[in-house]
Amino acid sequence: MANEKRNRPMSEKKGKGISFRHQIENQDRLSVIISVQQDEKTIRKLIKQVERLVPKEILIIIDGSQDQSVDLILNSSSYARTCYIYSFPLGEELWRSIGAKEATGDVWLFLDGDTVISAEELMSFVGACYRGIDIALRKESPLTQAGTISLAKAFMNSLIDQEQLGVSSMSDLPLAMTQKAALRIGLDHLVTPPLAHVIAIEKGLRVEAVNRTKEEGLAKQRISNSHSWIKESTCLGDHLEAVAYWSDLNKTDREMENR
Repeated sequence: MANEKRNRPMSEKKGKGISFRHQIENQDRLSVIISVQQDEKTIRKLIKQVERLVPKEILIIIDGSQDQSVDLILNSSSYARTCYIYSFPLGEELWRSIGAKEATGDVWLFLDGDTVISAEELMSFVGACYRGIDIALRKESPLTQAGTISLAKAFMNSLIDQEQLGVSSMSDLPLAMTQKAALRIGLDHLVTPPLAHVIAIEKGLRVEAVNRTKEEGLAKQRISNSHSWIKESTCLGDHLEAVAYWSDLNKTDREMENR
């Protein structure tokens, strides 16, 4: 089910920290894609920050939410947004592909509804794409991502000769990318972020970690809840799929060279 609202006039929504030039560019080029699941405590604050960017469109994918998230989103403001509402959980990352297939901007910003990040910090990801980066990742420190997932990310980046990325990955949000980059990767591959990450490098796309973020929200709480092991297992499985893809690709290249 989709629901849309109209934009406010530009004069009513100038953000204090977002330059007028960026507002104009965002209104022509930027699609913001947000995943929402049980995010009633944070979603209004996040939407407020997103509106300060003055994007071309806001696409919100709500799946399996049993709290007040839907009502809060539909009544939070008059800024244009389109909501895709599913009464059942879609799976961890399917929302990325759904949003990408609906987006009309030439730069896409992917966000999680459980985490509030300031418009100024979000703009750093978008601005990187405006300056020629194909995919702008969140800069991560191994100290903030200790554990199996961190090791998997570091191993994958080492395997594909991208050690400078450390543990930064397309699995993490915020994430900004150009429409052209997404089409080269394949929109269906966005469902498996580590695989999309590897394909991006294979295609020669420019992938950079651009900014650390100060976050307000429930992300840390989610990691500690009862289904965290499912999320971690899924993420590890996605990384194994990406490693297998890269290994098969290089095996094929070696076989061609030996002929």
